[in-house]
Amino acid sequence: MKKTQLFFMNALIMTATSLLLSTVGVWFNLYISERLGPVGMGVFQLMMSVYSMLVTFACSGINLATTRMVAEEAVLPNGDISGAIRRCLGYCLFFGGLASCVLWFGAPTIGTRFLRSTATIRPLRIMAMSMPCIAMSSALNGYFTAVRRVVKSVSCQILEQFLRITLTIFILTAIAPAGLEYACMSITAAGVVAEITSCLFELILCLFDRRRYPSGHTAGLSKKLLGIALPVAFSTYLRTGLSTIKHLLVPIRLQASGLSAPASLAMFGALHGVALPVILFPYAFLNAFNALIVPELAQSHCAKQDVSQTIDRMFALTLGCSLGVCGILFSFHREIGALVSTNPDVGVYIRLLAPVIPIMYLDTAVDSMLKGLDEQLSVMRYNVLDAAVSLASVWLLLPVLGIKGYIFVVCGSELFNFSLSLGRLIRVTGFRLDITARVIHPLLCSALAMTVVELLFRKIPAVPGRFATCCMIASAACIYLFLLRVSKYARV
Repeated sequence: MKKTQLFFMNALIMTATSLLLSTVGVWFNLYISERLGPVGMGVFQLMMSVYSMLVTFACSGINLATTRMVAEEAVLPNGDISGAIRRCLGYCLFFGGLASCVLWFGAPTIGTRFLRSTATIRPLRIMAMSMPCIAMSSALNGYFTAVRRVVKSVSCQILEQFLRITLTIFILTAIAPAGLEYACMSITAAGVVAEITSCLFELILCLFDRRRYPSGHTAGLSKKLLGIALPVAFSTYLRTGLSTIKHLLVPIRLQASGLSAPASLAMFGALHGVALPVILFPYAFLNAFNALIVPELAQSHCAKQDVSQTIDRMFALTLGCSLGVCGILFSFHREIGALVSTNPDVGVYIRLLAPVIPIMYLDTAVDSMLKGLDEQLSVMRYNVLDAAVSLASVWLLLPVLGIKGYIFVVCGSELFNFSLSLGRLIRVTGFRLDITARVIHPLLCSALAMTVVELLFRKIPAVPGRFATCCMIASAACIYLFLLRVSKYARV
């Protein structure tokens, strides 16, 4: 199979899997939200912010390091892929073990002082058990991405999600006593079992897969691993720490605006637990390409090949998808909000966040391209600066503007980060974005498609709400793709 065909085949597999997992993930978030209630969901989201910070420490940049190392070793005449994998897994065990210890012994302090809920202590300790496996899974995913056999890694992701959901539902309905603490313990315990099982399965697949590569020898693999992973890790620690503090501050600063503690937690849970997952859900269509572009650009950069055409295609794909998503969520925010939640504020949050979707999606794509071009330090530097500015903005704006101030912070943060990353990409590659072809063209197609759908559905007799919403979304997407096709957007 040719290299281009293999790239798109892997992208198709990852896209389908990502779409499936995102769909199931959104539904699962809604299920958890209903079981925990608005206030419980707010507490759970704060707990997950701490969990994300420890996951970042456990992984410590290993996914990018594994992808880069394996991709580069694969093109060397005497590359040592097995040696690279061994070092990466040892790195995972070390940092994953440290993260596990920090979360286990620090849970009482985190739960009582920072989360202000003793009900989170035991769930946090349960989470600690999965840290080494999460780190190893991150490295193994990087390996399968680099060797272009993503079907093996996505099968493990599907297994993990299936186990997580089925175990959670079973424990919550058949075993767990009532109460927020036991509900959180059930969710986290199911997640730990799923992550350990998935990691072991993926490790077995990797051990069999790497036999196809002859043993080689490359000097300085450990130094190379640390040179890629540690700078990314330290920068990510700082950024994630700042982001976690920001999330913990949001309910506190909302209370400073006059809201009660339960109201602030409920508002935070609705925004982070429901609205943002809806905004990020369509990103499943692009996630595969952003993952696969890293080894592609890494090999092209190593061979000193021109990458402008590849970058232009990524911009065309990302903007074409994101502007369509932006139009759909902005135009049908009420219907989509009602589809996913009984809280009327969710639809409002979706509309307020919709205009930033193209920047949000494109920023992630640009970051992936910079990582493939060995510019990961620039990416991390911009992310840390962005996190610091966002933290200061939360502290200053939320007591004055309330939840609208936080939405303003989210939008401003994405724009600030994207402008820095795009500027770096232009300086490194000399790439120039054609605004007319890549932005105005799909934007006009999106506006026309949404207008046509709104006019059509005004003339159709009333149909059941959820069915009508699904029909509107599907019609808008089909008309938008048709307009892109007939106007030859991909060939511009």
